Amino acid sequence: MVICTTPFEVTAKNIARVLGIPDYPFTKVQHPIGSCTLPELKVRAEVAYQQALSILLEG
Repeated sequence: MVICTTPFEVTAKNIARVLGIPDYPFTKVQHPIGSCTLPELKVRAEVAYQQALSILLEG
C-alpha cells in the first residue's frame, strides 16, 4: 500500500503511469506529517487506514 501526502499526488500518479499501472490506487493524507502532533498524526493515520481498507477490499 502506497501512502503519500497531497503535494506528492501528481508524482505518485506519474510514477504509476511510467511503471505501466496508471490506475494504481494509493492513499493520500494531508501534508505535512513531519511537524504534526501525535493527535494530528492519529487523525491522518485513520484517514489513510480508511482509504487503504477501501482499496484493499475492492481488489
